[in-house]
Amino acid sequence: MIAKLLEVILVMSEEQQKEMLKQANELVNGDRRINGRKACRLRIDFATSDRTHKGYIKNISHLGMFIEANAPIMIGEEVLMVFKVNRNSKAVKIKGEIAHATRWGLGIEFTAKGPRFDQQIRNIIQHIK
Repeated sequence: MIAKLLEVILVMSEEQQKEMLKQANELVNGDRRINGRKACRLRIDFATSDRTHKGYIKNISHLGMFIEANAPIMIGEEVLMVFKVNRNSKAVKIKGEIAHATRWGLGIEFTAKGPRFDQQIRNIIQHIK
């Protein structure tokens, strides 16, 4: 069975290998996203190194977000995201990395870490209605 698994891995692209590794880690360690996801529908603008895109945040947690968008983006690409929690709030700017892409959208993992960032995300999640 291990030989067959290696055979399959060797014909995958690097992006596919990264996604498979991520999914394998989730199987072994459990899905970290289970707690703390907040469903929402917030407009978002996001940019890669060479393009800008628009979409909707479908859910957000302290680890990342899922953006409903049809954007030609590669797994591992860095993105800068800008959105408002409501009409009267200041724009939030957050950096992340494309963790996975589906036909429905993009899974983004936040790249900022630390207590200050964690508090910022908790505040954002609390203010989403």
